[in-house]
Parts: sequence; C-alpha cells; structure tokens
Amino acid sequence: MTLKKWLLFIIIFAISLTSILSLLIYFQAKAPFNNANETAESYVLKNNLLSEIDNSYMYNSVNTFHTVIGTTSKGEQKAFFVPEEKSEKVIQEINLKDGISKSEAIKVALKDEQESDLLHAKLGVEEVGPVWEITYINKDNKLNYVYILFNNGDWWKKISNL
Repeated sequence: MTLKKWLLFIIIFAISLTSILSLLIYFQAKAPFNNANETAESYVLKNNLLSEIDNSYMYNSVNTFHTVIGTTSKGEQKAFFVPEEKSEKVIQEINLKDGISKSEAIKVALKDEQESDLLHAKLGVEEVGPVWEITYINKDNKLNYVYILFNNGDWWKKISNL
C-alpha cells in the first residue's frame, strides 16, 4: 500500500474509533437516568396508579423527583412525582384537569418573550407545590427559566439571562 492509502486508512480508523467510543460513553452516561426513570415507571404501573404512561422524566430542584404522566384505569390524566431518594418523602399525585395545561403554561411564560426558542416544559414539585418549569433561550441568546404554578397559572419564580 502506498503512503496515501495508509494515511487514509489511519484517518478513517481514528474517526470511526472516536465515534464508537463517544457513543459508548454517551449511552453509559445516560444509563443511570434511564434506569431510574424505568424504576419509577414500573413502580407506578405495578401499584396500579396508572394504566398507561404517556411521558416520564427527571425533575431536579432542591429534591429530585421522577415525574410520571399518564392515564388511570378510570381514564383520568394524572401525574405522579416519585422521589429519587427512598426516604420519608411520599409519592405525590395531581389530576391534570385540576390545573393549567402544558400549552397554557408555555403561553403564560413566553407571553412577553417574542422570538424565543422553547427548550422544554416540565411538570415538577417545588416547595410551593406543583409547578411547570419552562426553559427557553431568549432573543439575546440567553437561557431563562420560568416557574408557573400548576394550580392557577401564576408566576412563581423567574431566572433570567443566564
């Protein structure tokens, strides 16, 4: 083989090896989060709290909760907040019809923020109770968090321009 072919082979091999290792590291790093979410989901299903799960994710604040959203056997839309640490903290639940929806919370949070890019909207628990955490990038390319109270849609807290 000529020198050019060897160099090409080495470059392709290095890029392939780097890509494979990066993917392995990524999936290894995500595994604990996925396992914790699966544990929360299976707890909710095994205890017949929900019959079908629509969404689940981790919500971090002072305490970490796994939010599991779905439908009960009676057809009600509910969210359960399963604490990460198995301590005296109890699983909390809310009926989604008793508060504002995700789309309403986004509308409230982004009302005065034209040209913003929504990153996510998560339902979680804070010391004031259930809140919608709306995260977005504003027109100045700054990160912002807005916390909207689930019960009535009022603003609870805003962290701006990070």
